Amino acid sequence: MLGKTTDLSDGPRRIDPAIYADPERAQAERRELFLKRPILAGFSLDVPNPGDKLLFDVLGPAILIVRNKEGVLNAFLNMCAHRAARLVTECDARTRMTCKFHGWTFDLDGKLIGQPGKEGFEGIEREQLGLIPVPVAEWHGMIFVRGTPGGDPIDVADWLGPMGDELAHLELGKARPIKSSVVHTGANWKYAFDTYGESYHFATLHPSTIGSLAFSNTMSYSPQGLHVRIGFPRADFIEYGSQPEETWPKSDYGGLYMLFPNVSINVNTLPGGGMFYGVSRVFPGETPQECVTLMATYRPAHATEDRPDQDWADIHDFVERVVTTEDYSVSAEGQRNLAWAPEGFRMVFGANEAVLQKQHAQMEAILASSNEG
Repeated sequence: MLGKTTDLSDGPRRIDPAIYADPERAQAERRELFLKRPILAGFSLDVPNPGDKLLFDVLGPAILIVRNKEGVLNAFLNMCAHRAARLVTECDARTRMTCKFHGWTFDLDGKLIGQPGKEGFEGIEREQLGLIPVPVAEWHGMIFVRGTPGGDPIDVADWLGPMGDELAHLELGKARPIKSSVVHTGANWKYAFDTYGESYHFATLHPSTIGSLAFSNTMSYSPQGLHVRIGFPRADFIEYGSQPEETWPKSDYGGLYMLFPNVSINVNTLPGGGMFYGVSRVFPGETPQECVTLMATYRPAHATEDRPDQDWADIHDFVERVVTTEDYSVSAEGQRNLAWAPEGFRMVFGANEAVLQKQHAQMEAILASSNEG
């Protein structure tokens, strides 16, 4: 990195823009990438205590995640077993969940425990009227769900592969949530997520923000199964390159973890030192030309206690501003242009955009395999 070079693929790749706009493609992606595979829904301290709840609607099906009285997580479709009304609308800490439609009540394990007018339902065993579970797993502070009921339990360690050990070291289970945002963007989810995986644009799109903190078009990446870890060297590192390592100042660990298909975990440094975890999860919207990003900032457990939570809230606001006004504004403009691109037009991902090439190749392979099946 002393020469400000970047890891490269074996050459540029052309991409058919239809992958960002085709409705059938969008349906296949939601089914194969988001509903059949483990998706990061949150972290342990998002639901720390018995009775705590997390509403997770962005996959398509409304999912309810609850921590039961024994401290174990359960996940269900957020629909009453009576007439499919939305069961939980607010994330309170009550141990009973009552449907506002007819008053059916369930416990934290999804069991029906209250049924007004139960004489009207004779012949149906109450055990048959529990909530519909979906797979959920909690692993080193990370909460994964699979949006399709049934199927095998989620094996998070297998899903993360070699990246799991690195994420475990971050102690995400002890990271405290500080601030979160929901960002709606007029671009395909992949167009938005592509902005996280390369530094080629730093100098031109972020000259006074990110571009002043990290080198443009300079990164290292380490593929780890479907996932990838990226390193963006900070601009202040360059002055130490010619000095003996023992003279280098202490520096906080940094790296960006991209979990397939849609998660970016940014482990980075606050102004003045100290770490923060910035998590962005990009999901398909109602149409192929829309997406929703869940952004959240966490305070690591090892963070010094002499700094207020406001420091982490401030970095959240900074990142959100950069992403929405710089990255996503370009994504939305590009998405609109694709609707008018002439026949035969192809987008180009350079060899210096190797991570994006990897991501798109993996998606293509998964969708092709599903078509063969």
